[in-house]
Amino acid sequence: MYNMTMPQLPHRTTRHSGFTLIEMIVSLGIFAVVITMAIGSLLVLIASNQRIQGEQSVMTNLAFALDSMTREIRTGYNYYCDSFANYSAGGNTNYFTDGNSQEVEIGDGTQDCTSVPGGHELHGVSFFEGGKSILGTTTTDKRILYFFDAASATIKRKVGDEDAQPIISSGLVIESAKFFVTGSEPQSTAGDFEQPTVTIFIEARDATDDETYQLQTTVTQRILDL
Repeated sequence: MYNMTMPQLPHRTTRHSGFTLIEMIVSLGIFAVVITMAIGSLLVLIASNQRIQGEQSVMTNLAFALDSMTREIRTGYNYYCDSFANYSAGGNTNYFTDGNSQEVEIGDGTQDCTSVPGGHELHGVSFFEGGKSILGTTTTDKRILYFFDAASATIKRKVGDEDAQPIISSGLVIESAKFFVTGSEPQSTAGDFEQPTVTIFIEARDATDDETYQLQTTVTQRILDL
């Protein structure tokens, strides 16, 4: 019998390659730097997005209020502008007061405001609605009043003798609102050849920060001033 044996293969040593401790430390360090920079950029983007959304909310609120005022003022007539200062006499404070009829206090009167006194607490413009599409009155026309209330830092709307209601959301602080009126007298009045014009200037601040926003618009009476 033959004893057959398999030939012996040469022994090979298998080496497993990997990272050394120093390579691991360097890799982790680079990874930490990249992640820190990425998180920092993400936080900046989030903060910028929140700020932009806040600004957009403020401007949308102001634009809506301004559009509501200009739409009614444009079609109105018999504009009466007045202020009531905090520490001085003068001015018709009665028509700002809830329960007091503007029609009784002002009647068909007109009055310009070419300048606004400093330290005014109440300031606004009153007018009759041109047509009956808004108030829907059938017999007696009612005046609409838009005014700045410094005590509550907002802009309010008052119809006739009804209570005034704010038209600005609670998250917005109105620092100042001024109404400038020119040419309020009818053109039939001697020496008045100017169509009534109302300029509105609003300075507001978001209640959550100190950034201020300013808006201004000029409205010309749409109906013929006769």
